[in-house]
Amino acid sequence: MPSAPFSRRRLLTAGGGCLSTLSLAGCAETRTSGSASESVDGGTVESTHEYESLSVRSAENTVFVYPNDDAAADTGDGPESQLNARFLVIDSDAASAMRIDGDATDARAFVEATDFDRESVFVDQRSIDDCYRRHLLGVRAHDDSVRTDYCRELKAPTTPCEAEKTVMEAVFVRINRPYEDHPSSRASSESGSCPARTSSSDETAANDTREPDGRNETNGVSRR
Repeated sequence: MPSAPFSRRRLLTAGGGCLSTLSLAGCAETRTSGSASESVDGGTVESTHEYESLSVRSAENTVFVYPNDDAAADTGDGPESQLNARFLVIDSDAASAMRIDGDATDARAFVEATDFDRESVFVDQRSIDDCYRRHLLGVRAHDDSVRTDYCRELKAPTTPCEAEKTVMEAVFVRINRPYEDHPSSRASSESGSCPARTSSSDETAANDTREPDGRNETNGVSRR
């Protein structure tokens, strides 16, 4: 059964703000130190470059962001289809060609704000249970590879979600590094637990009773 449509509490972590959409929903999260590291499961995740990220969820467990229309046509239907789920946008032409199914306003604005002379955007799509949130721990961008590292944990009790439902989440990562050619390796990893500091931030957000200025839930859609 879906949870009651409570208003989303203000998110206090990393200076991000929630973004209102209808069929899709996202929450921006920024990181300003490329040398920052976080410990998870006894290891350490270090970023090679500064980055910003925007997470957007679909109502279904299917890929919904594609490099272009041809890539979308080549991708089959159903949750088992993962073709073109992870790709890099390296210039303005690629940004214009990108296809996003659903309300793409926030995602397109994020990509279009990229300075491709200095930056690139990594689009990383992964399935996730609706009652969990995904936190980007770090980005490692090298000459011929891009890798993202995540952790996953339960959402705050006041955040609307639907148990036993899996959805697709697209993470748009603006990396402070340009690419002239597409790297051959694009990968990501995810831990089932988050560092204590991340969990504490969620608890702080859940206890904050202030409403985001005019940015409440719309149509019962939950945001990360």
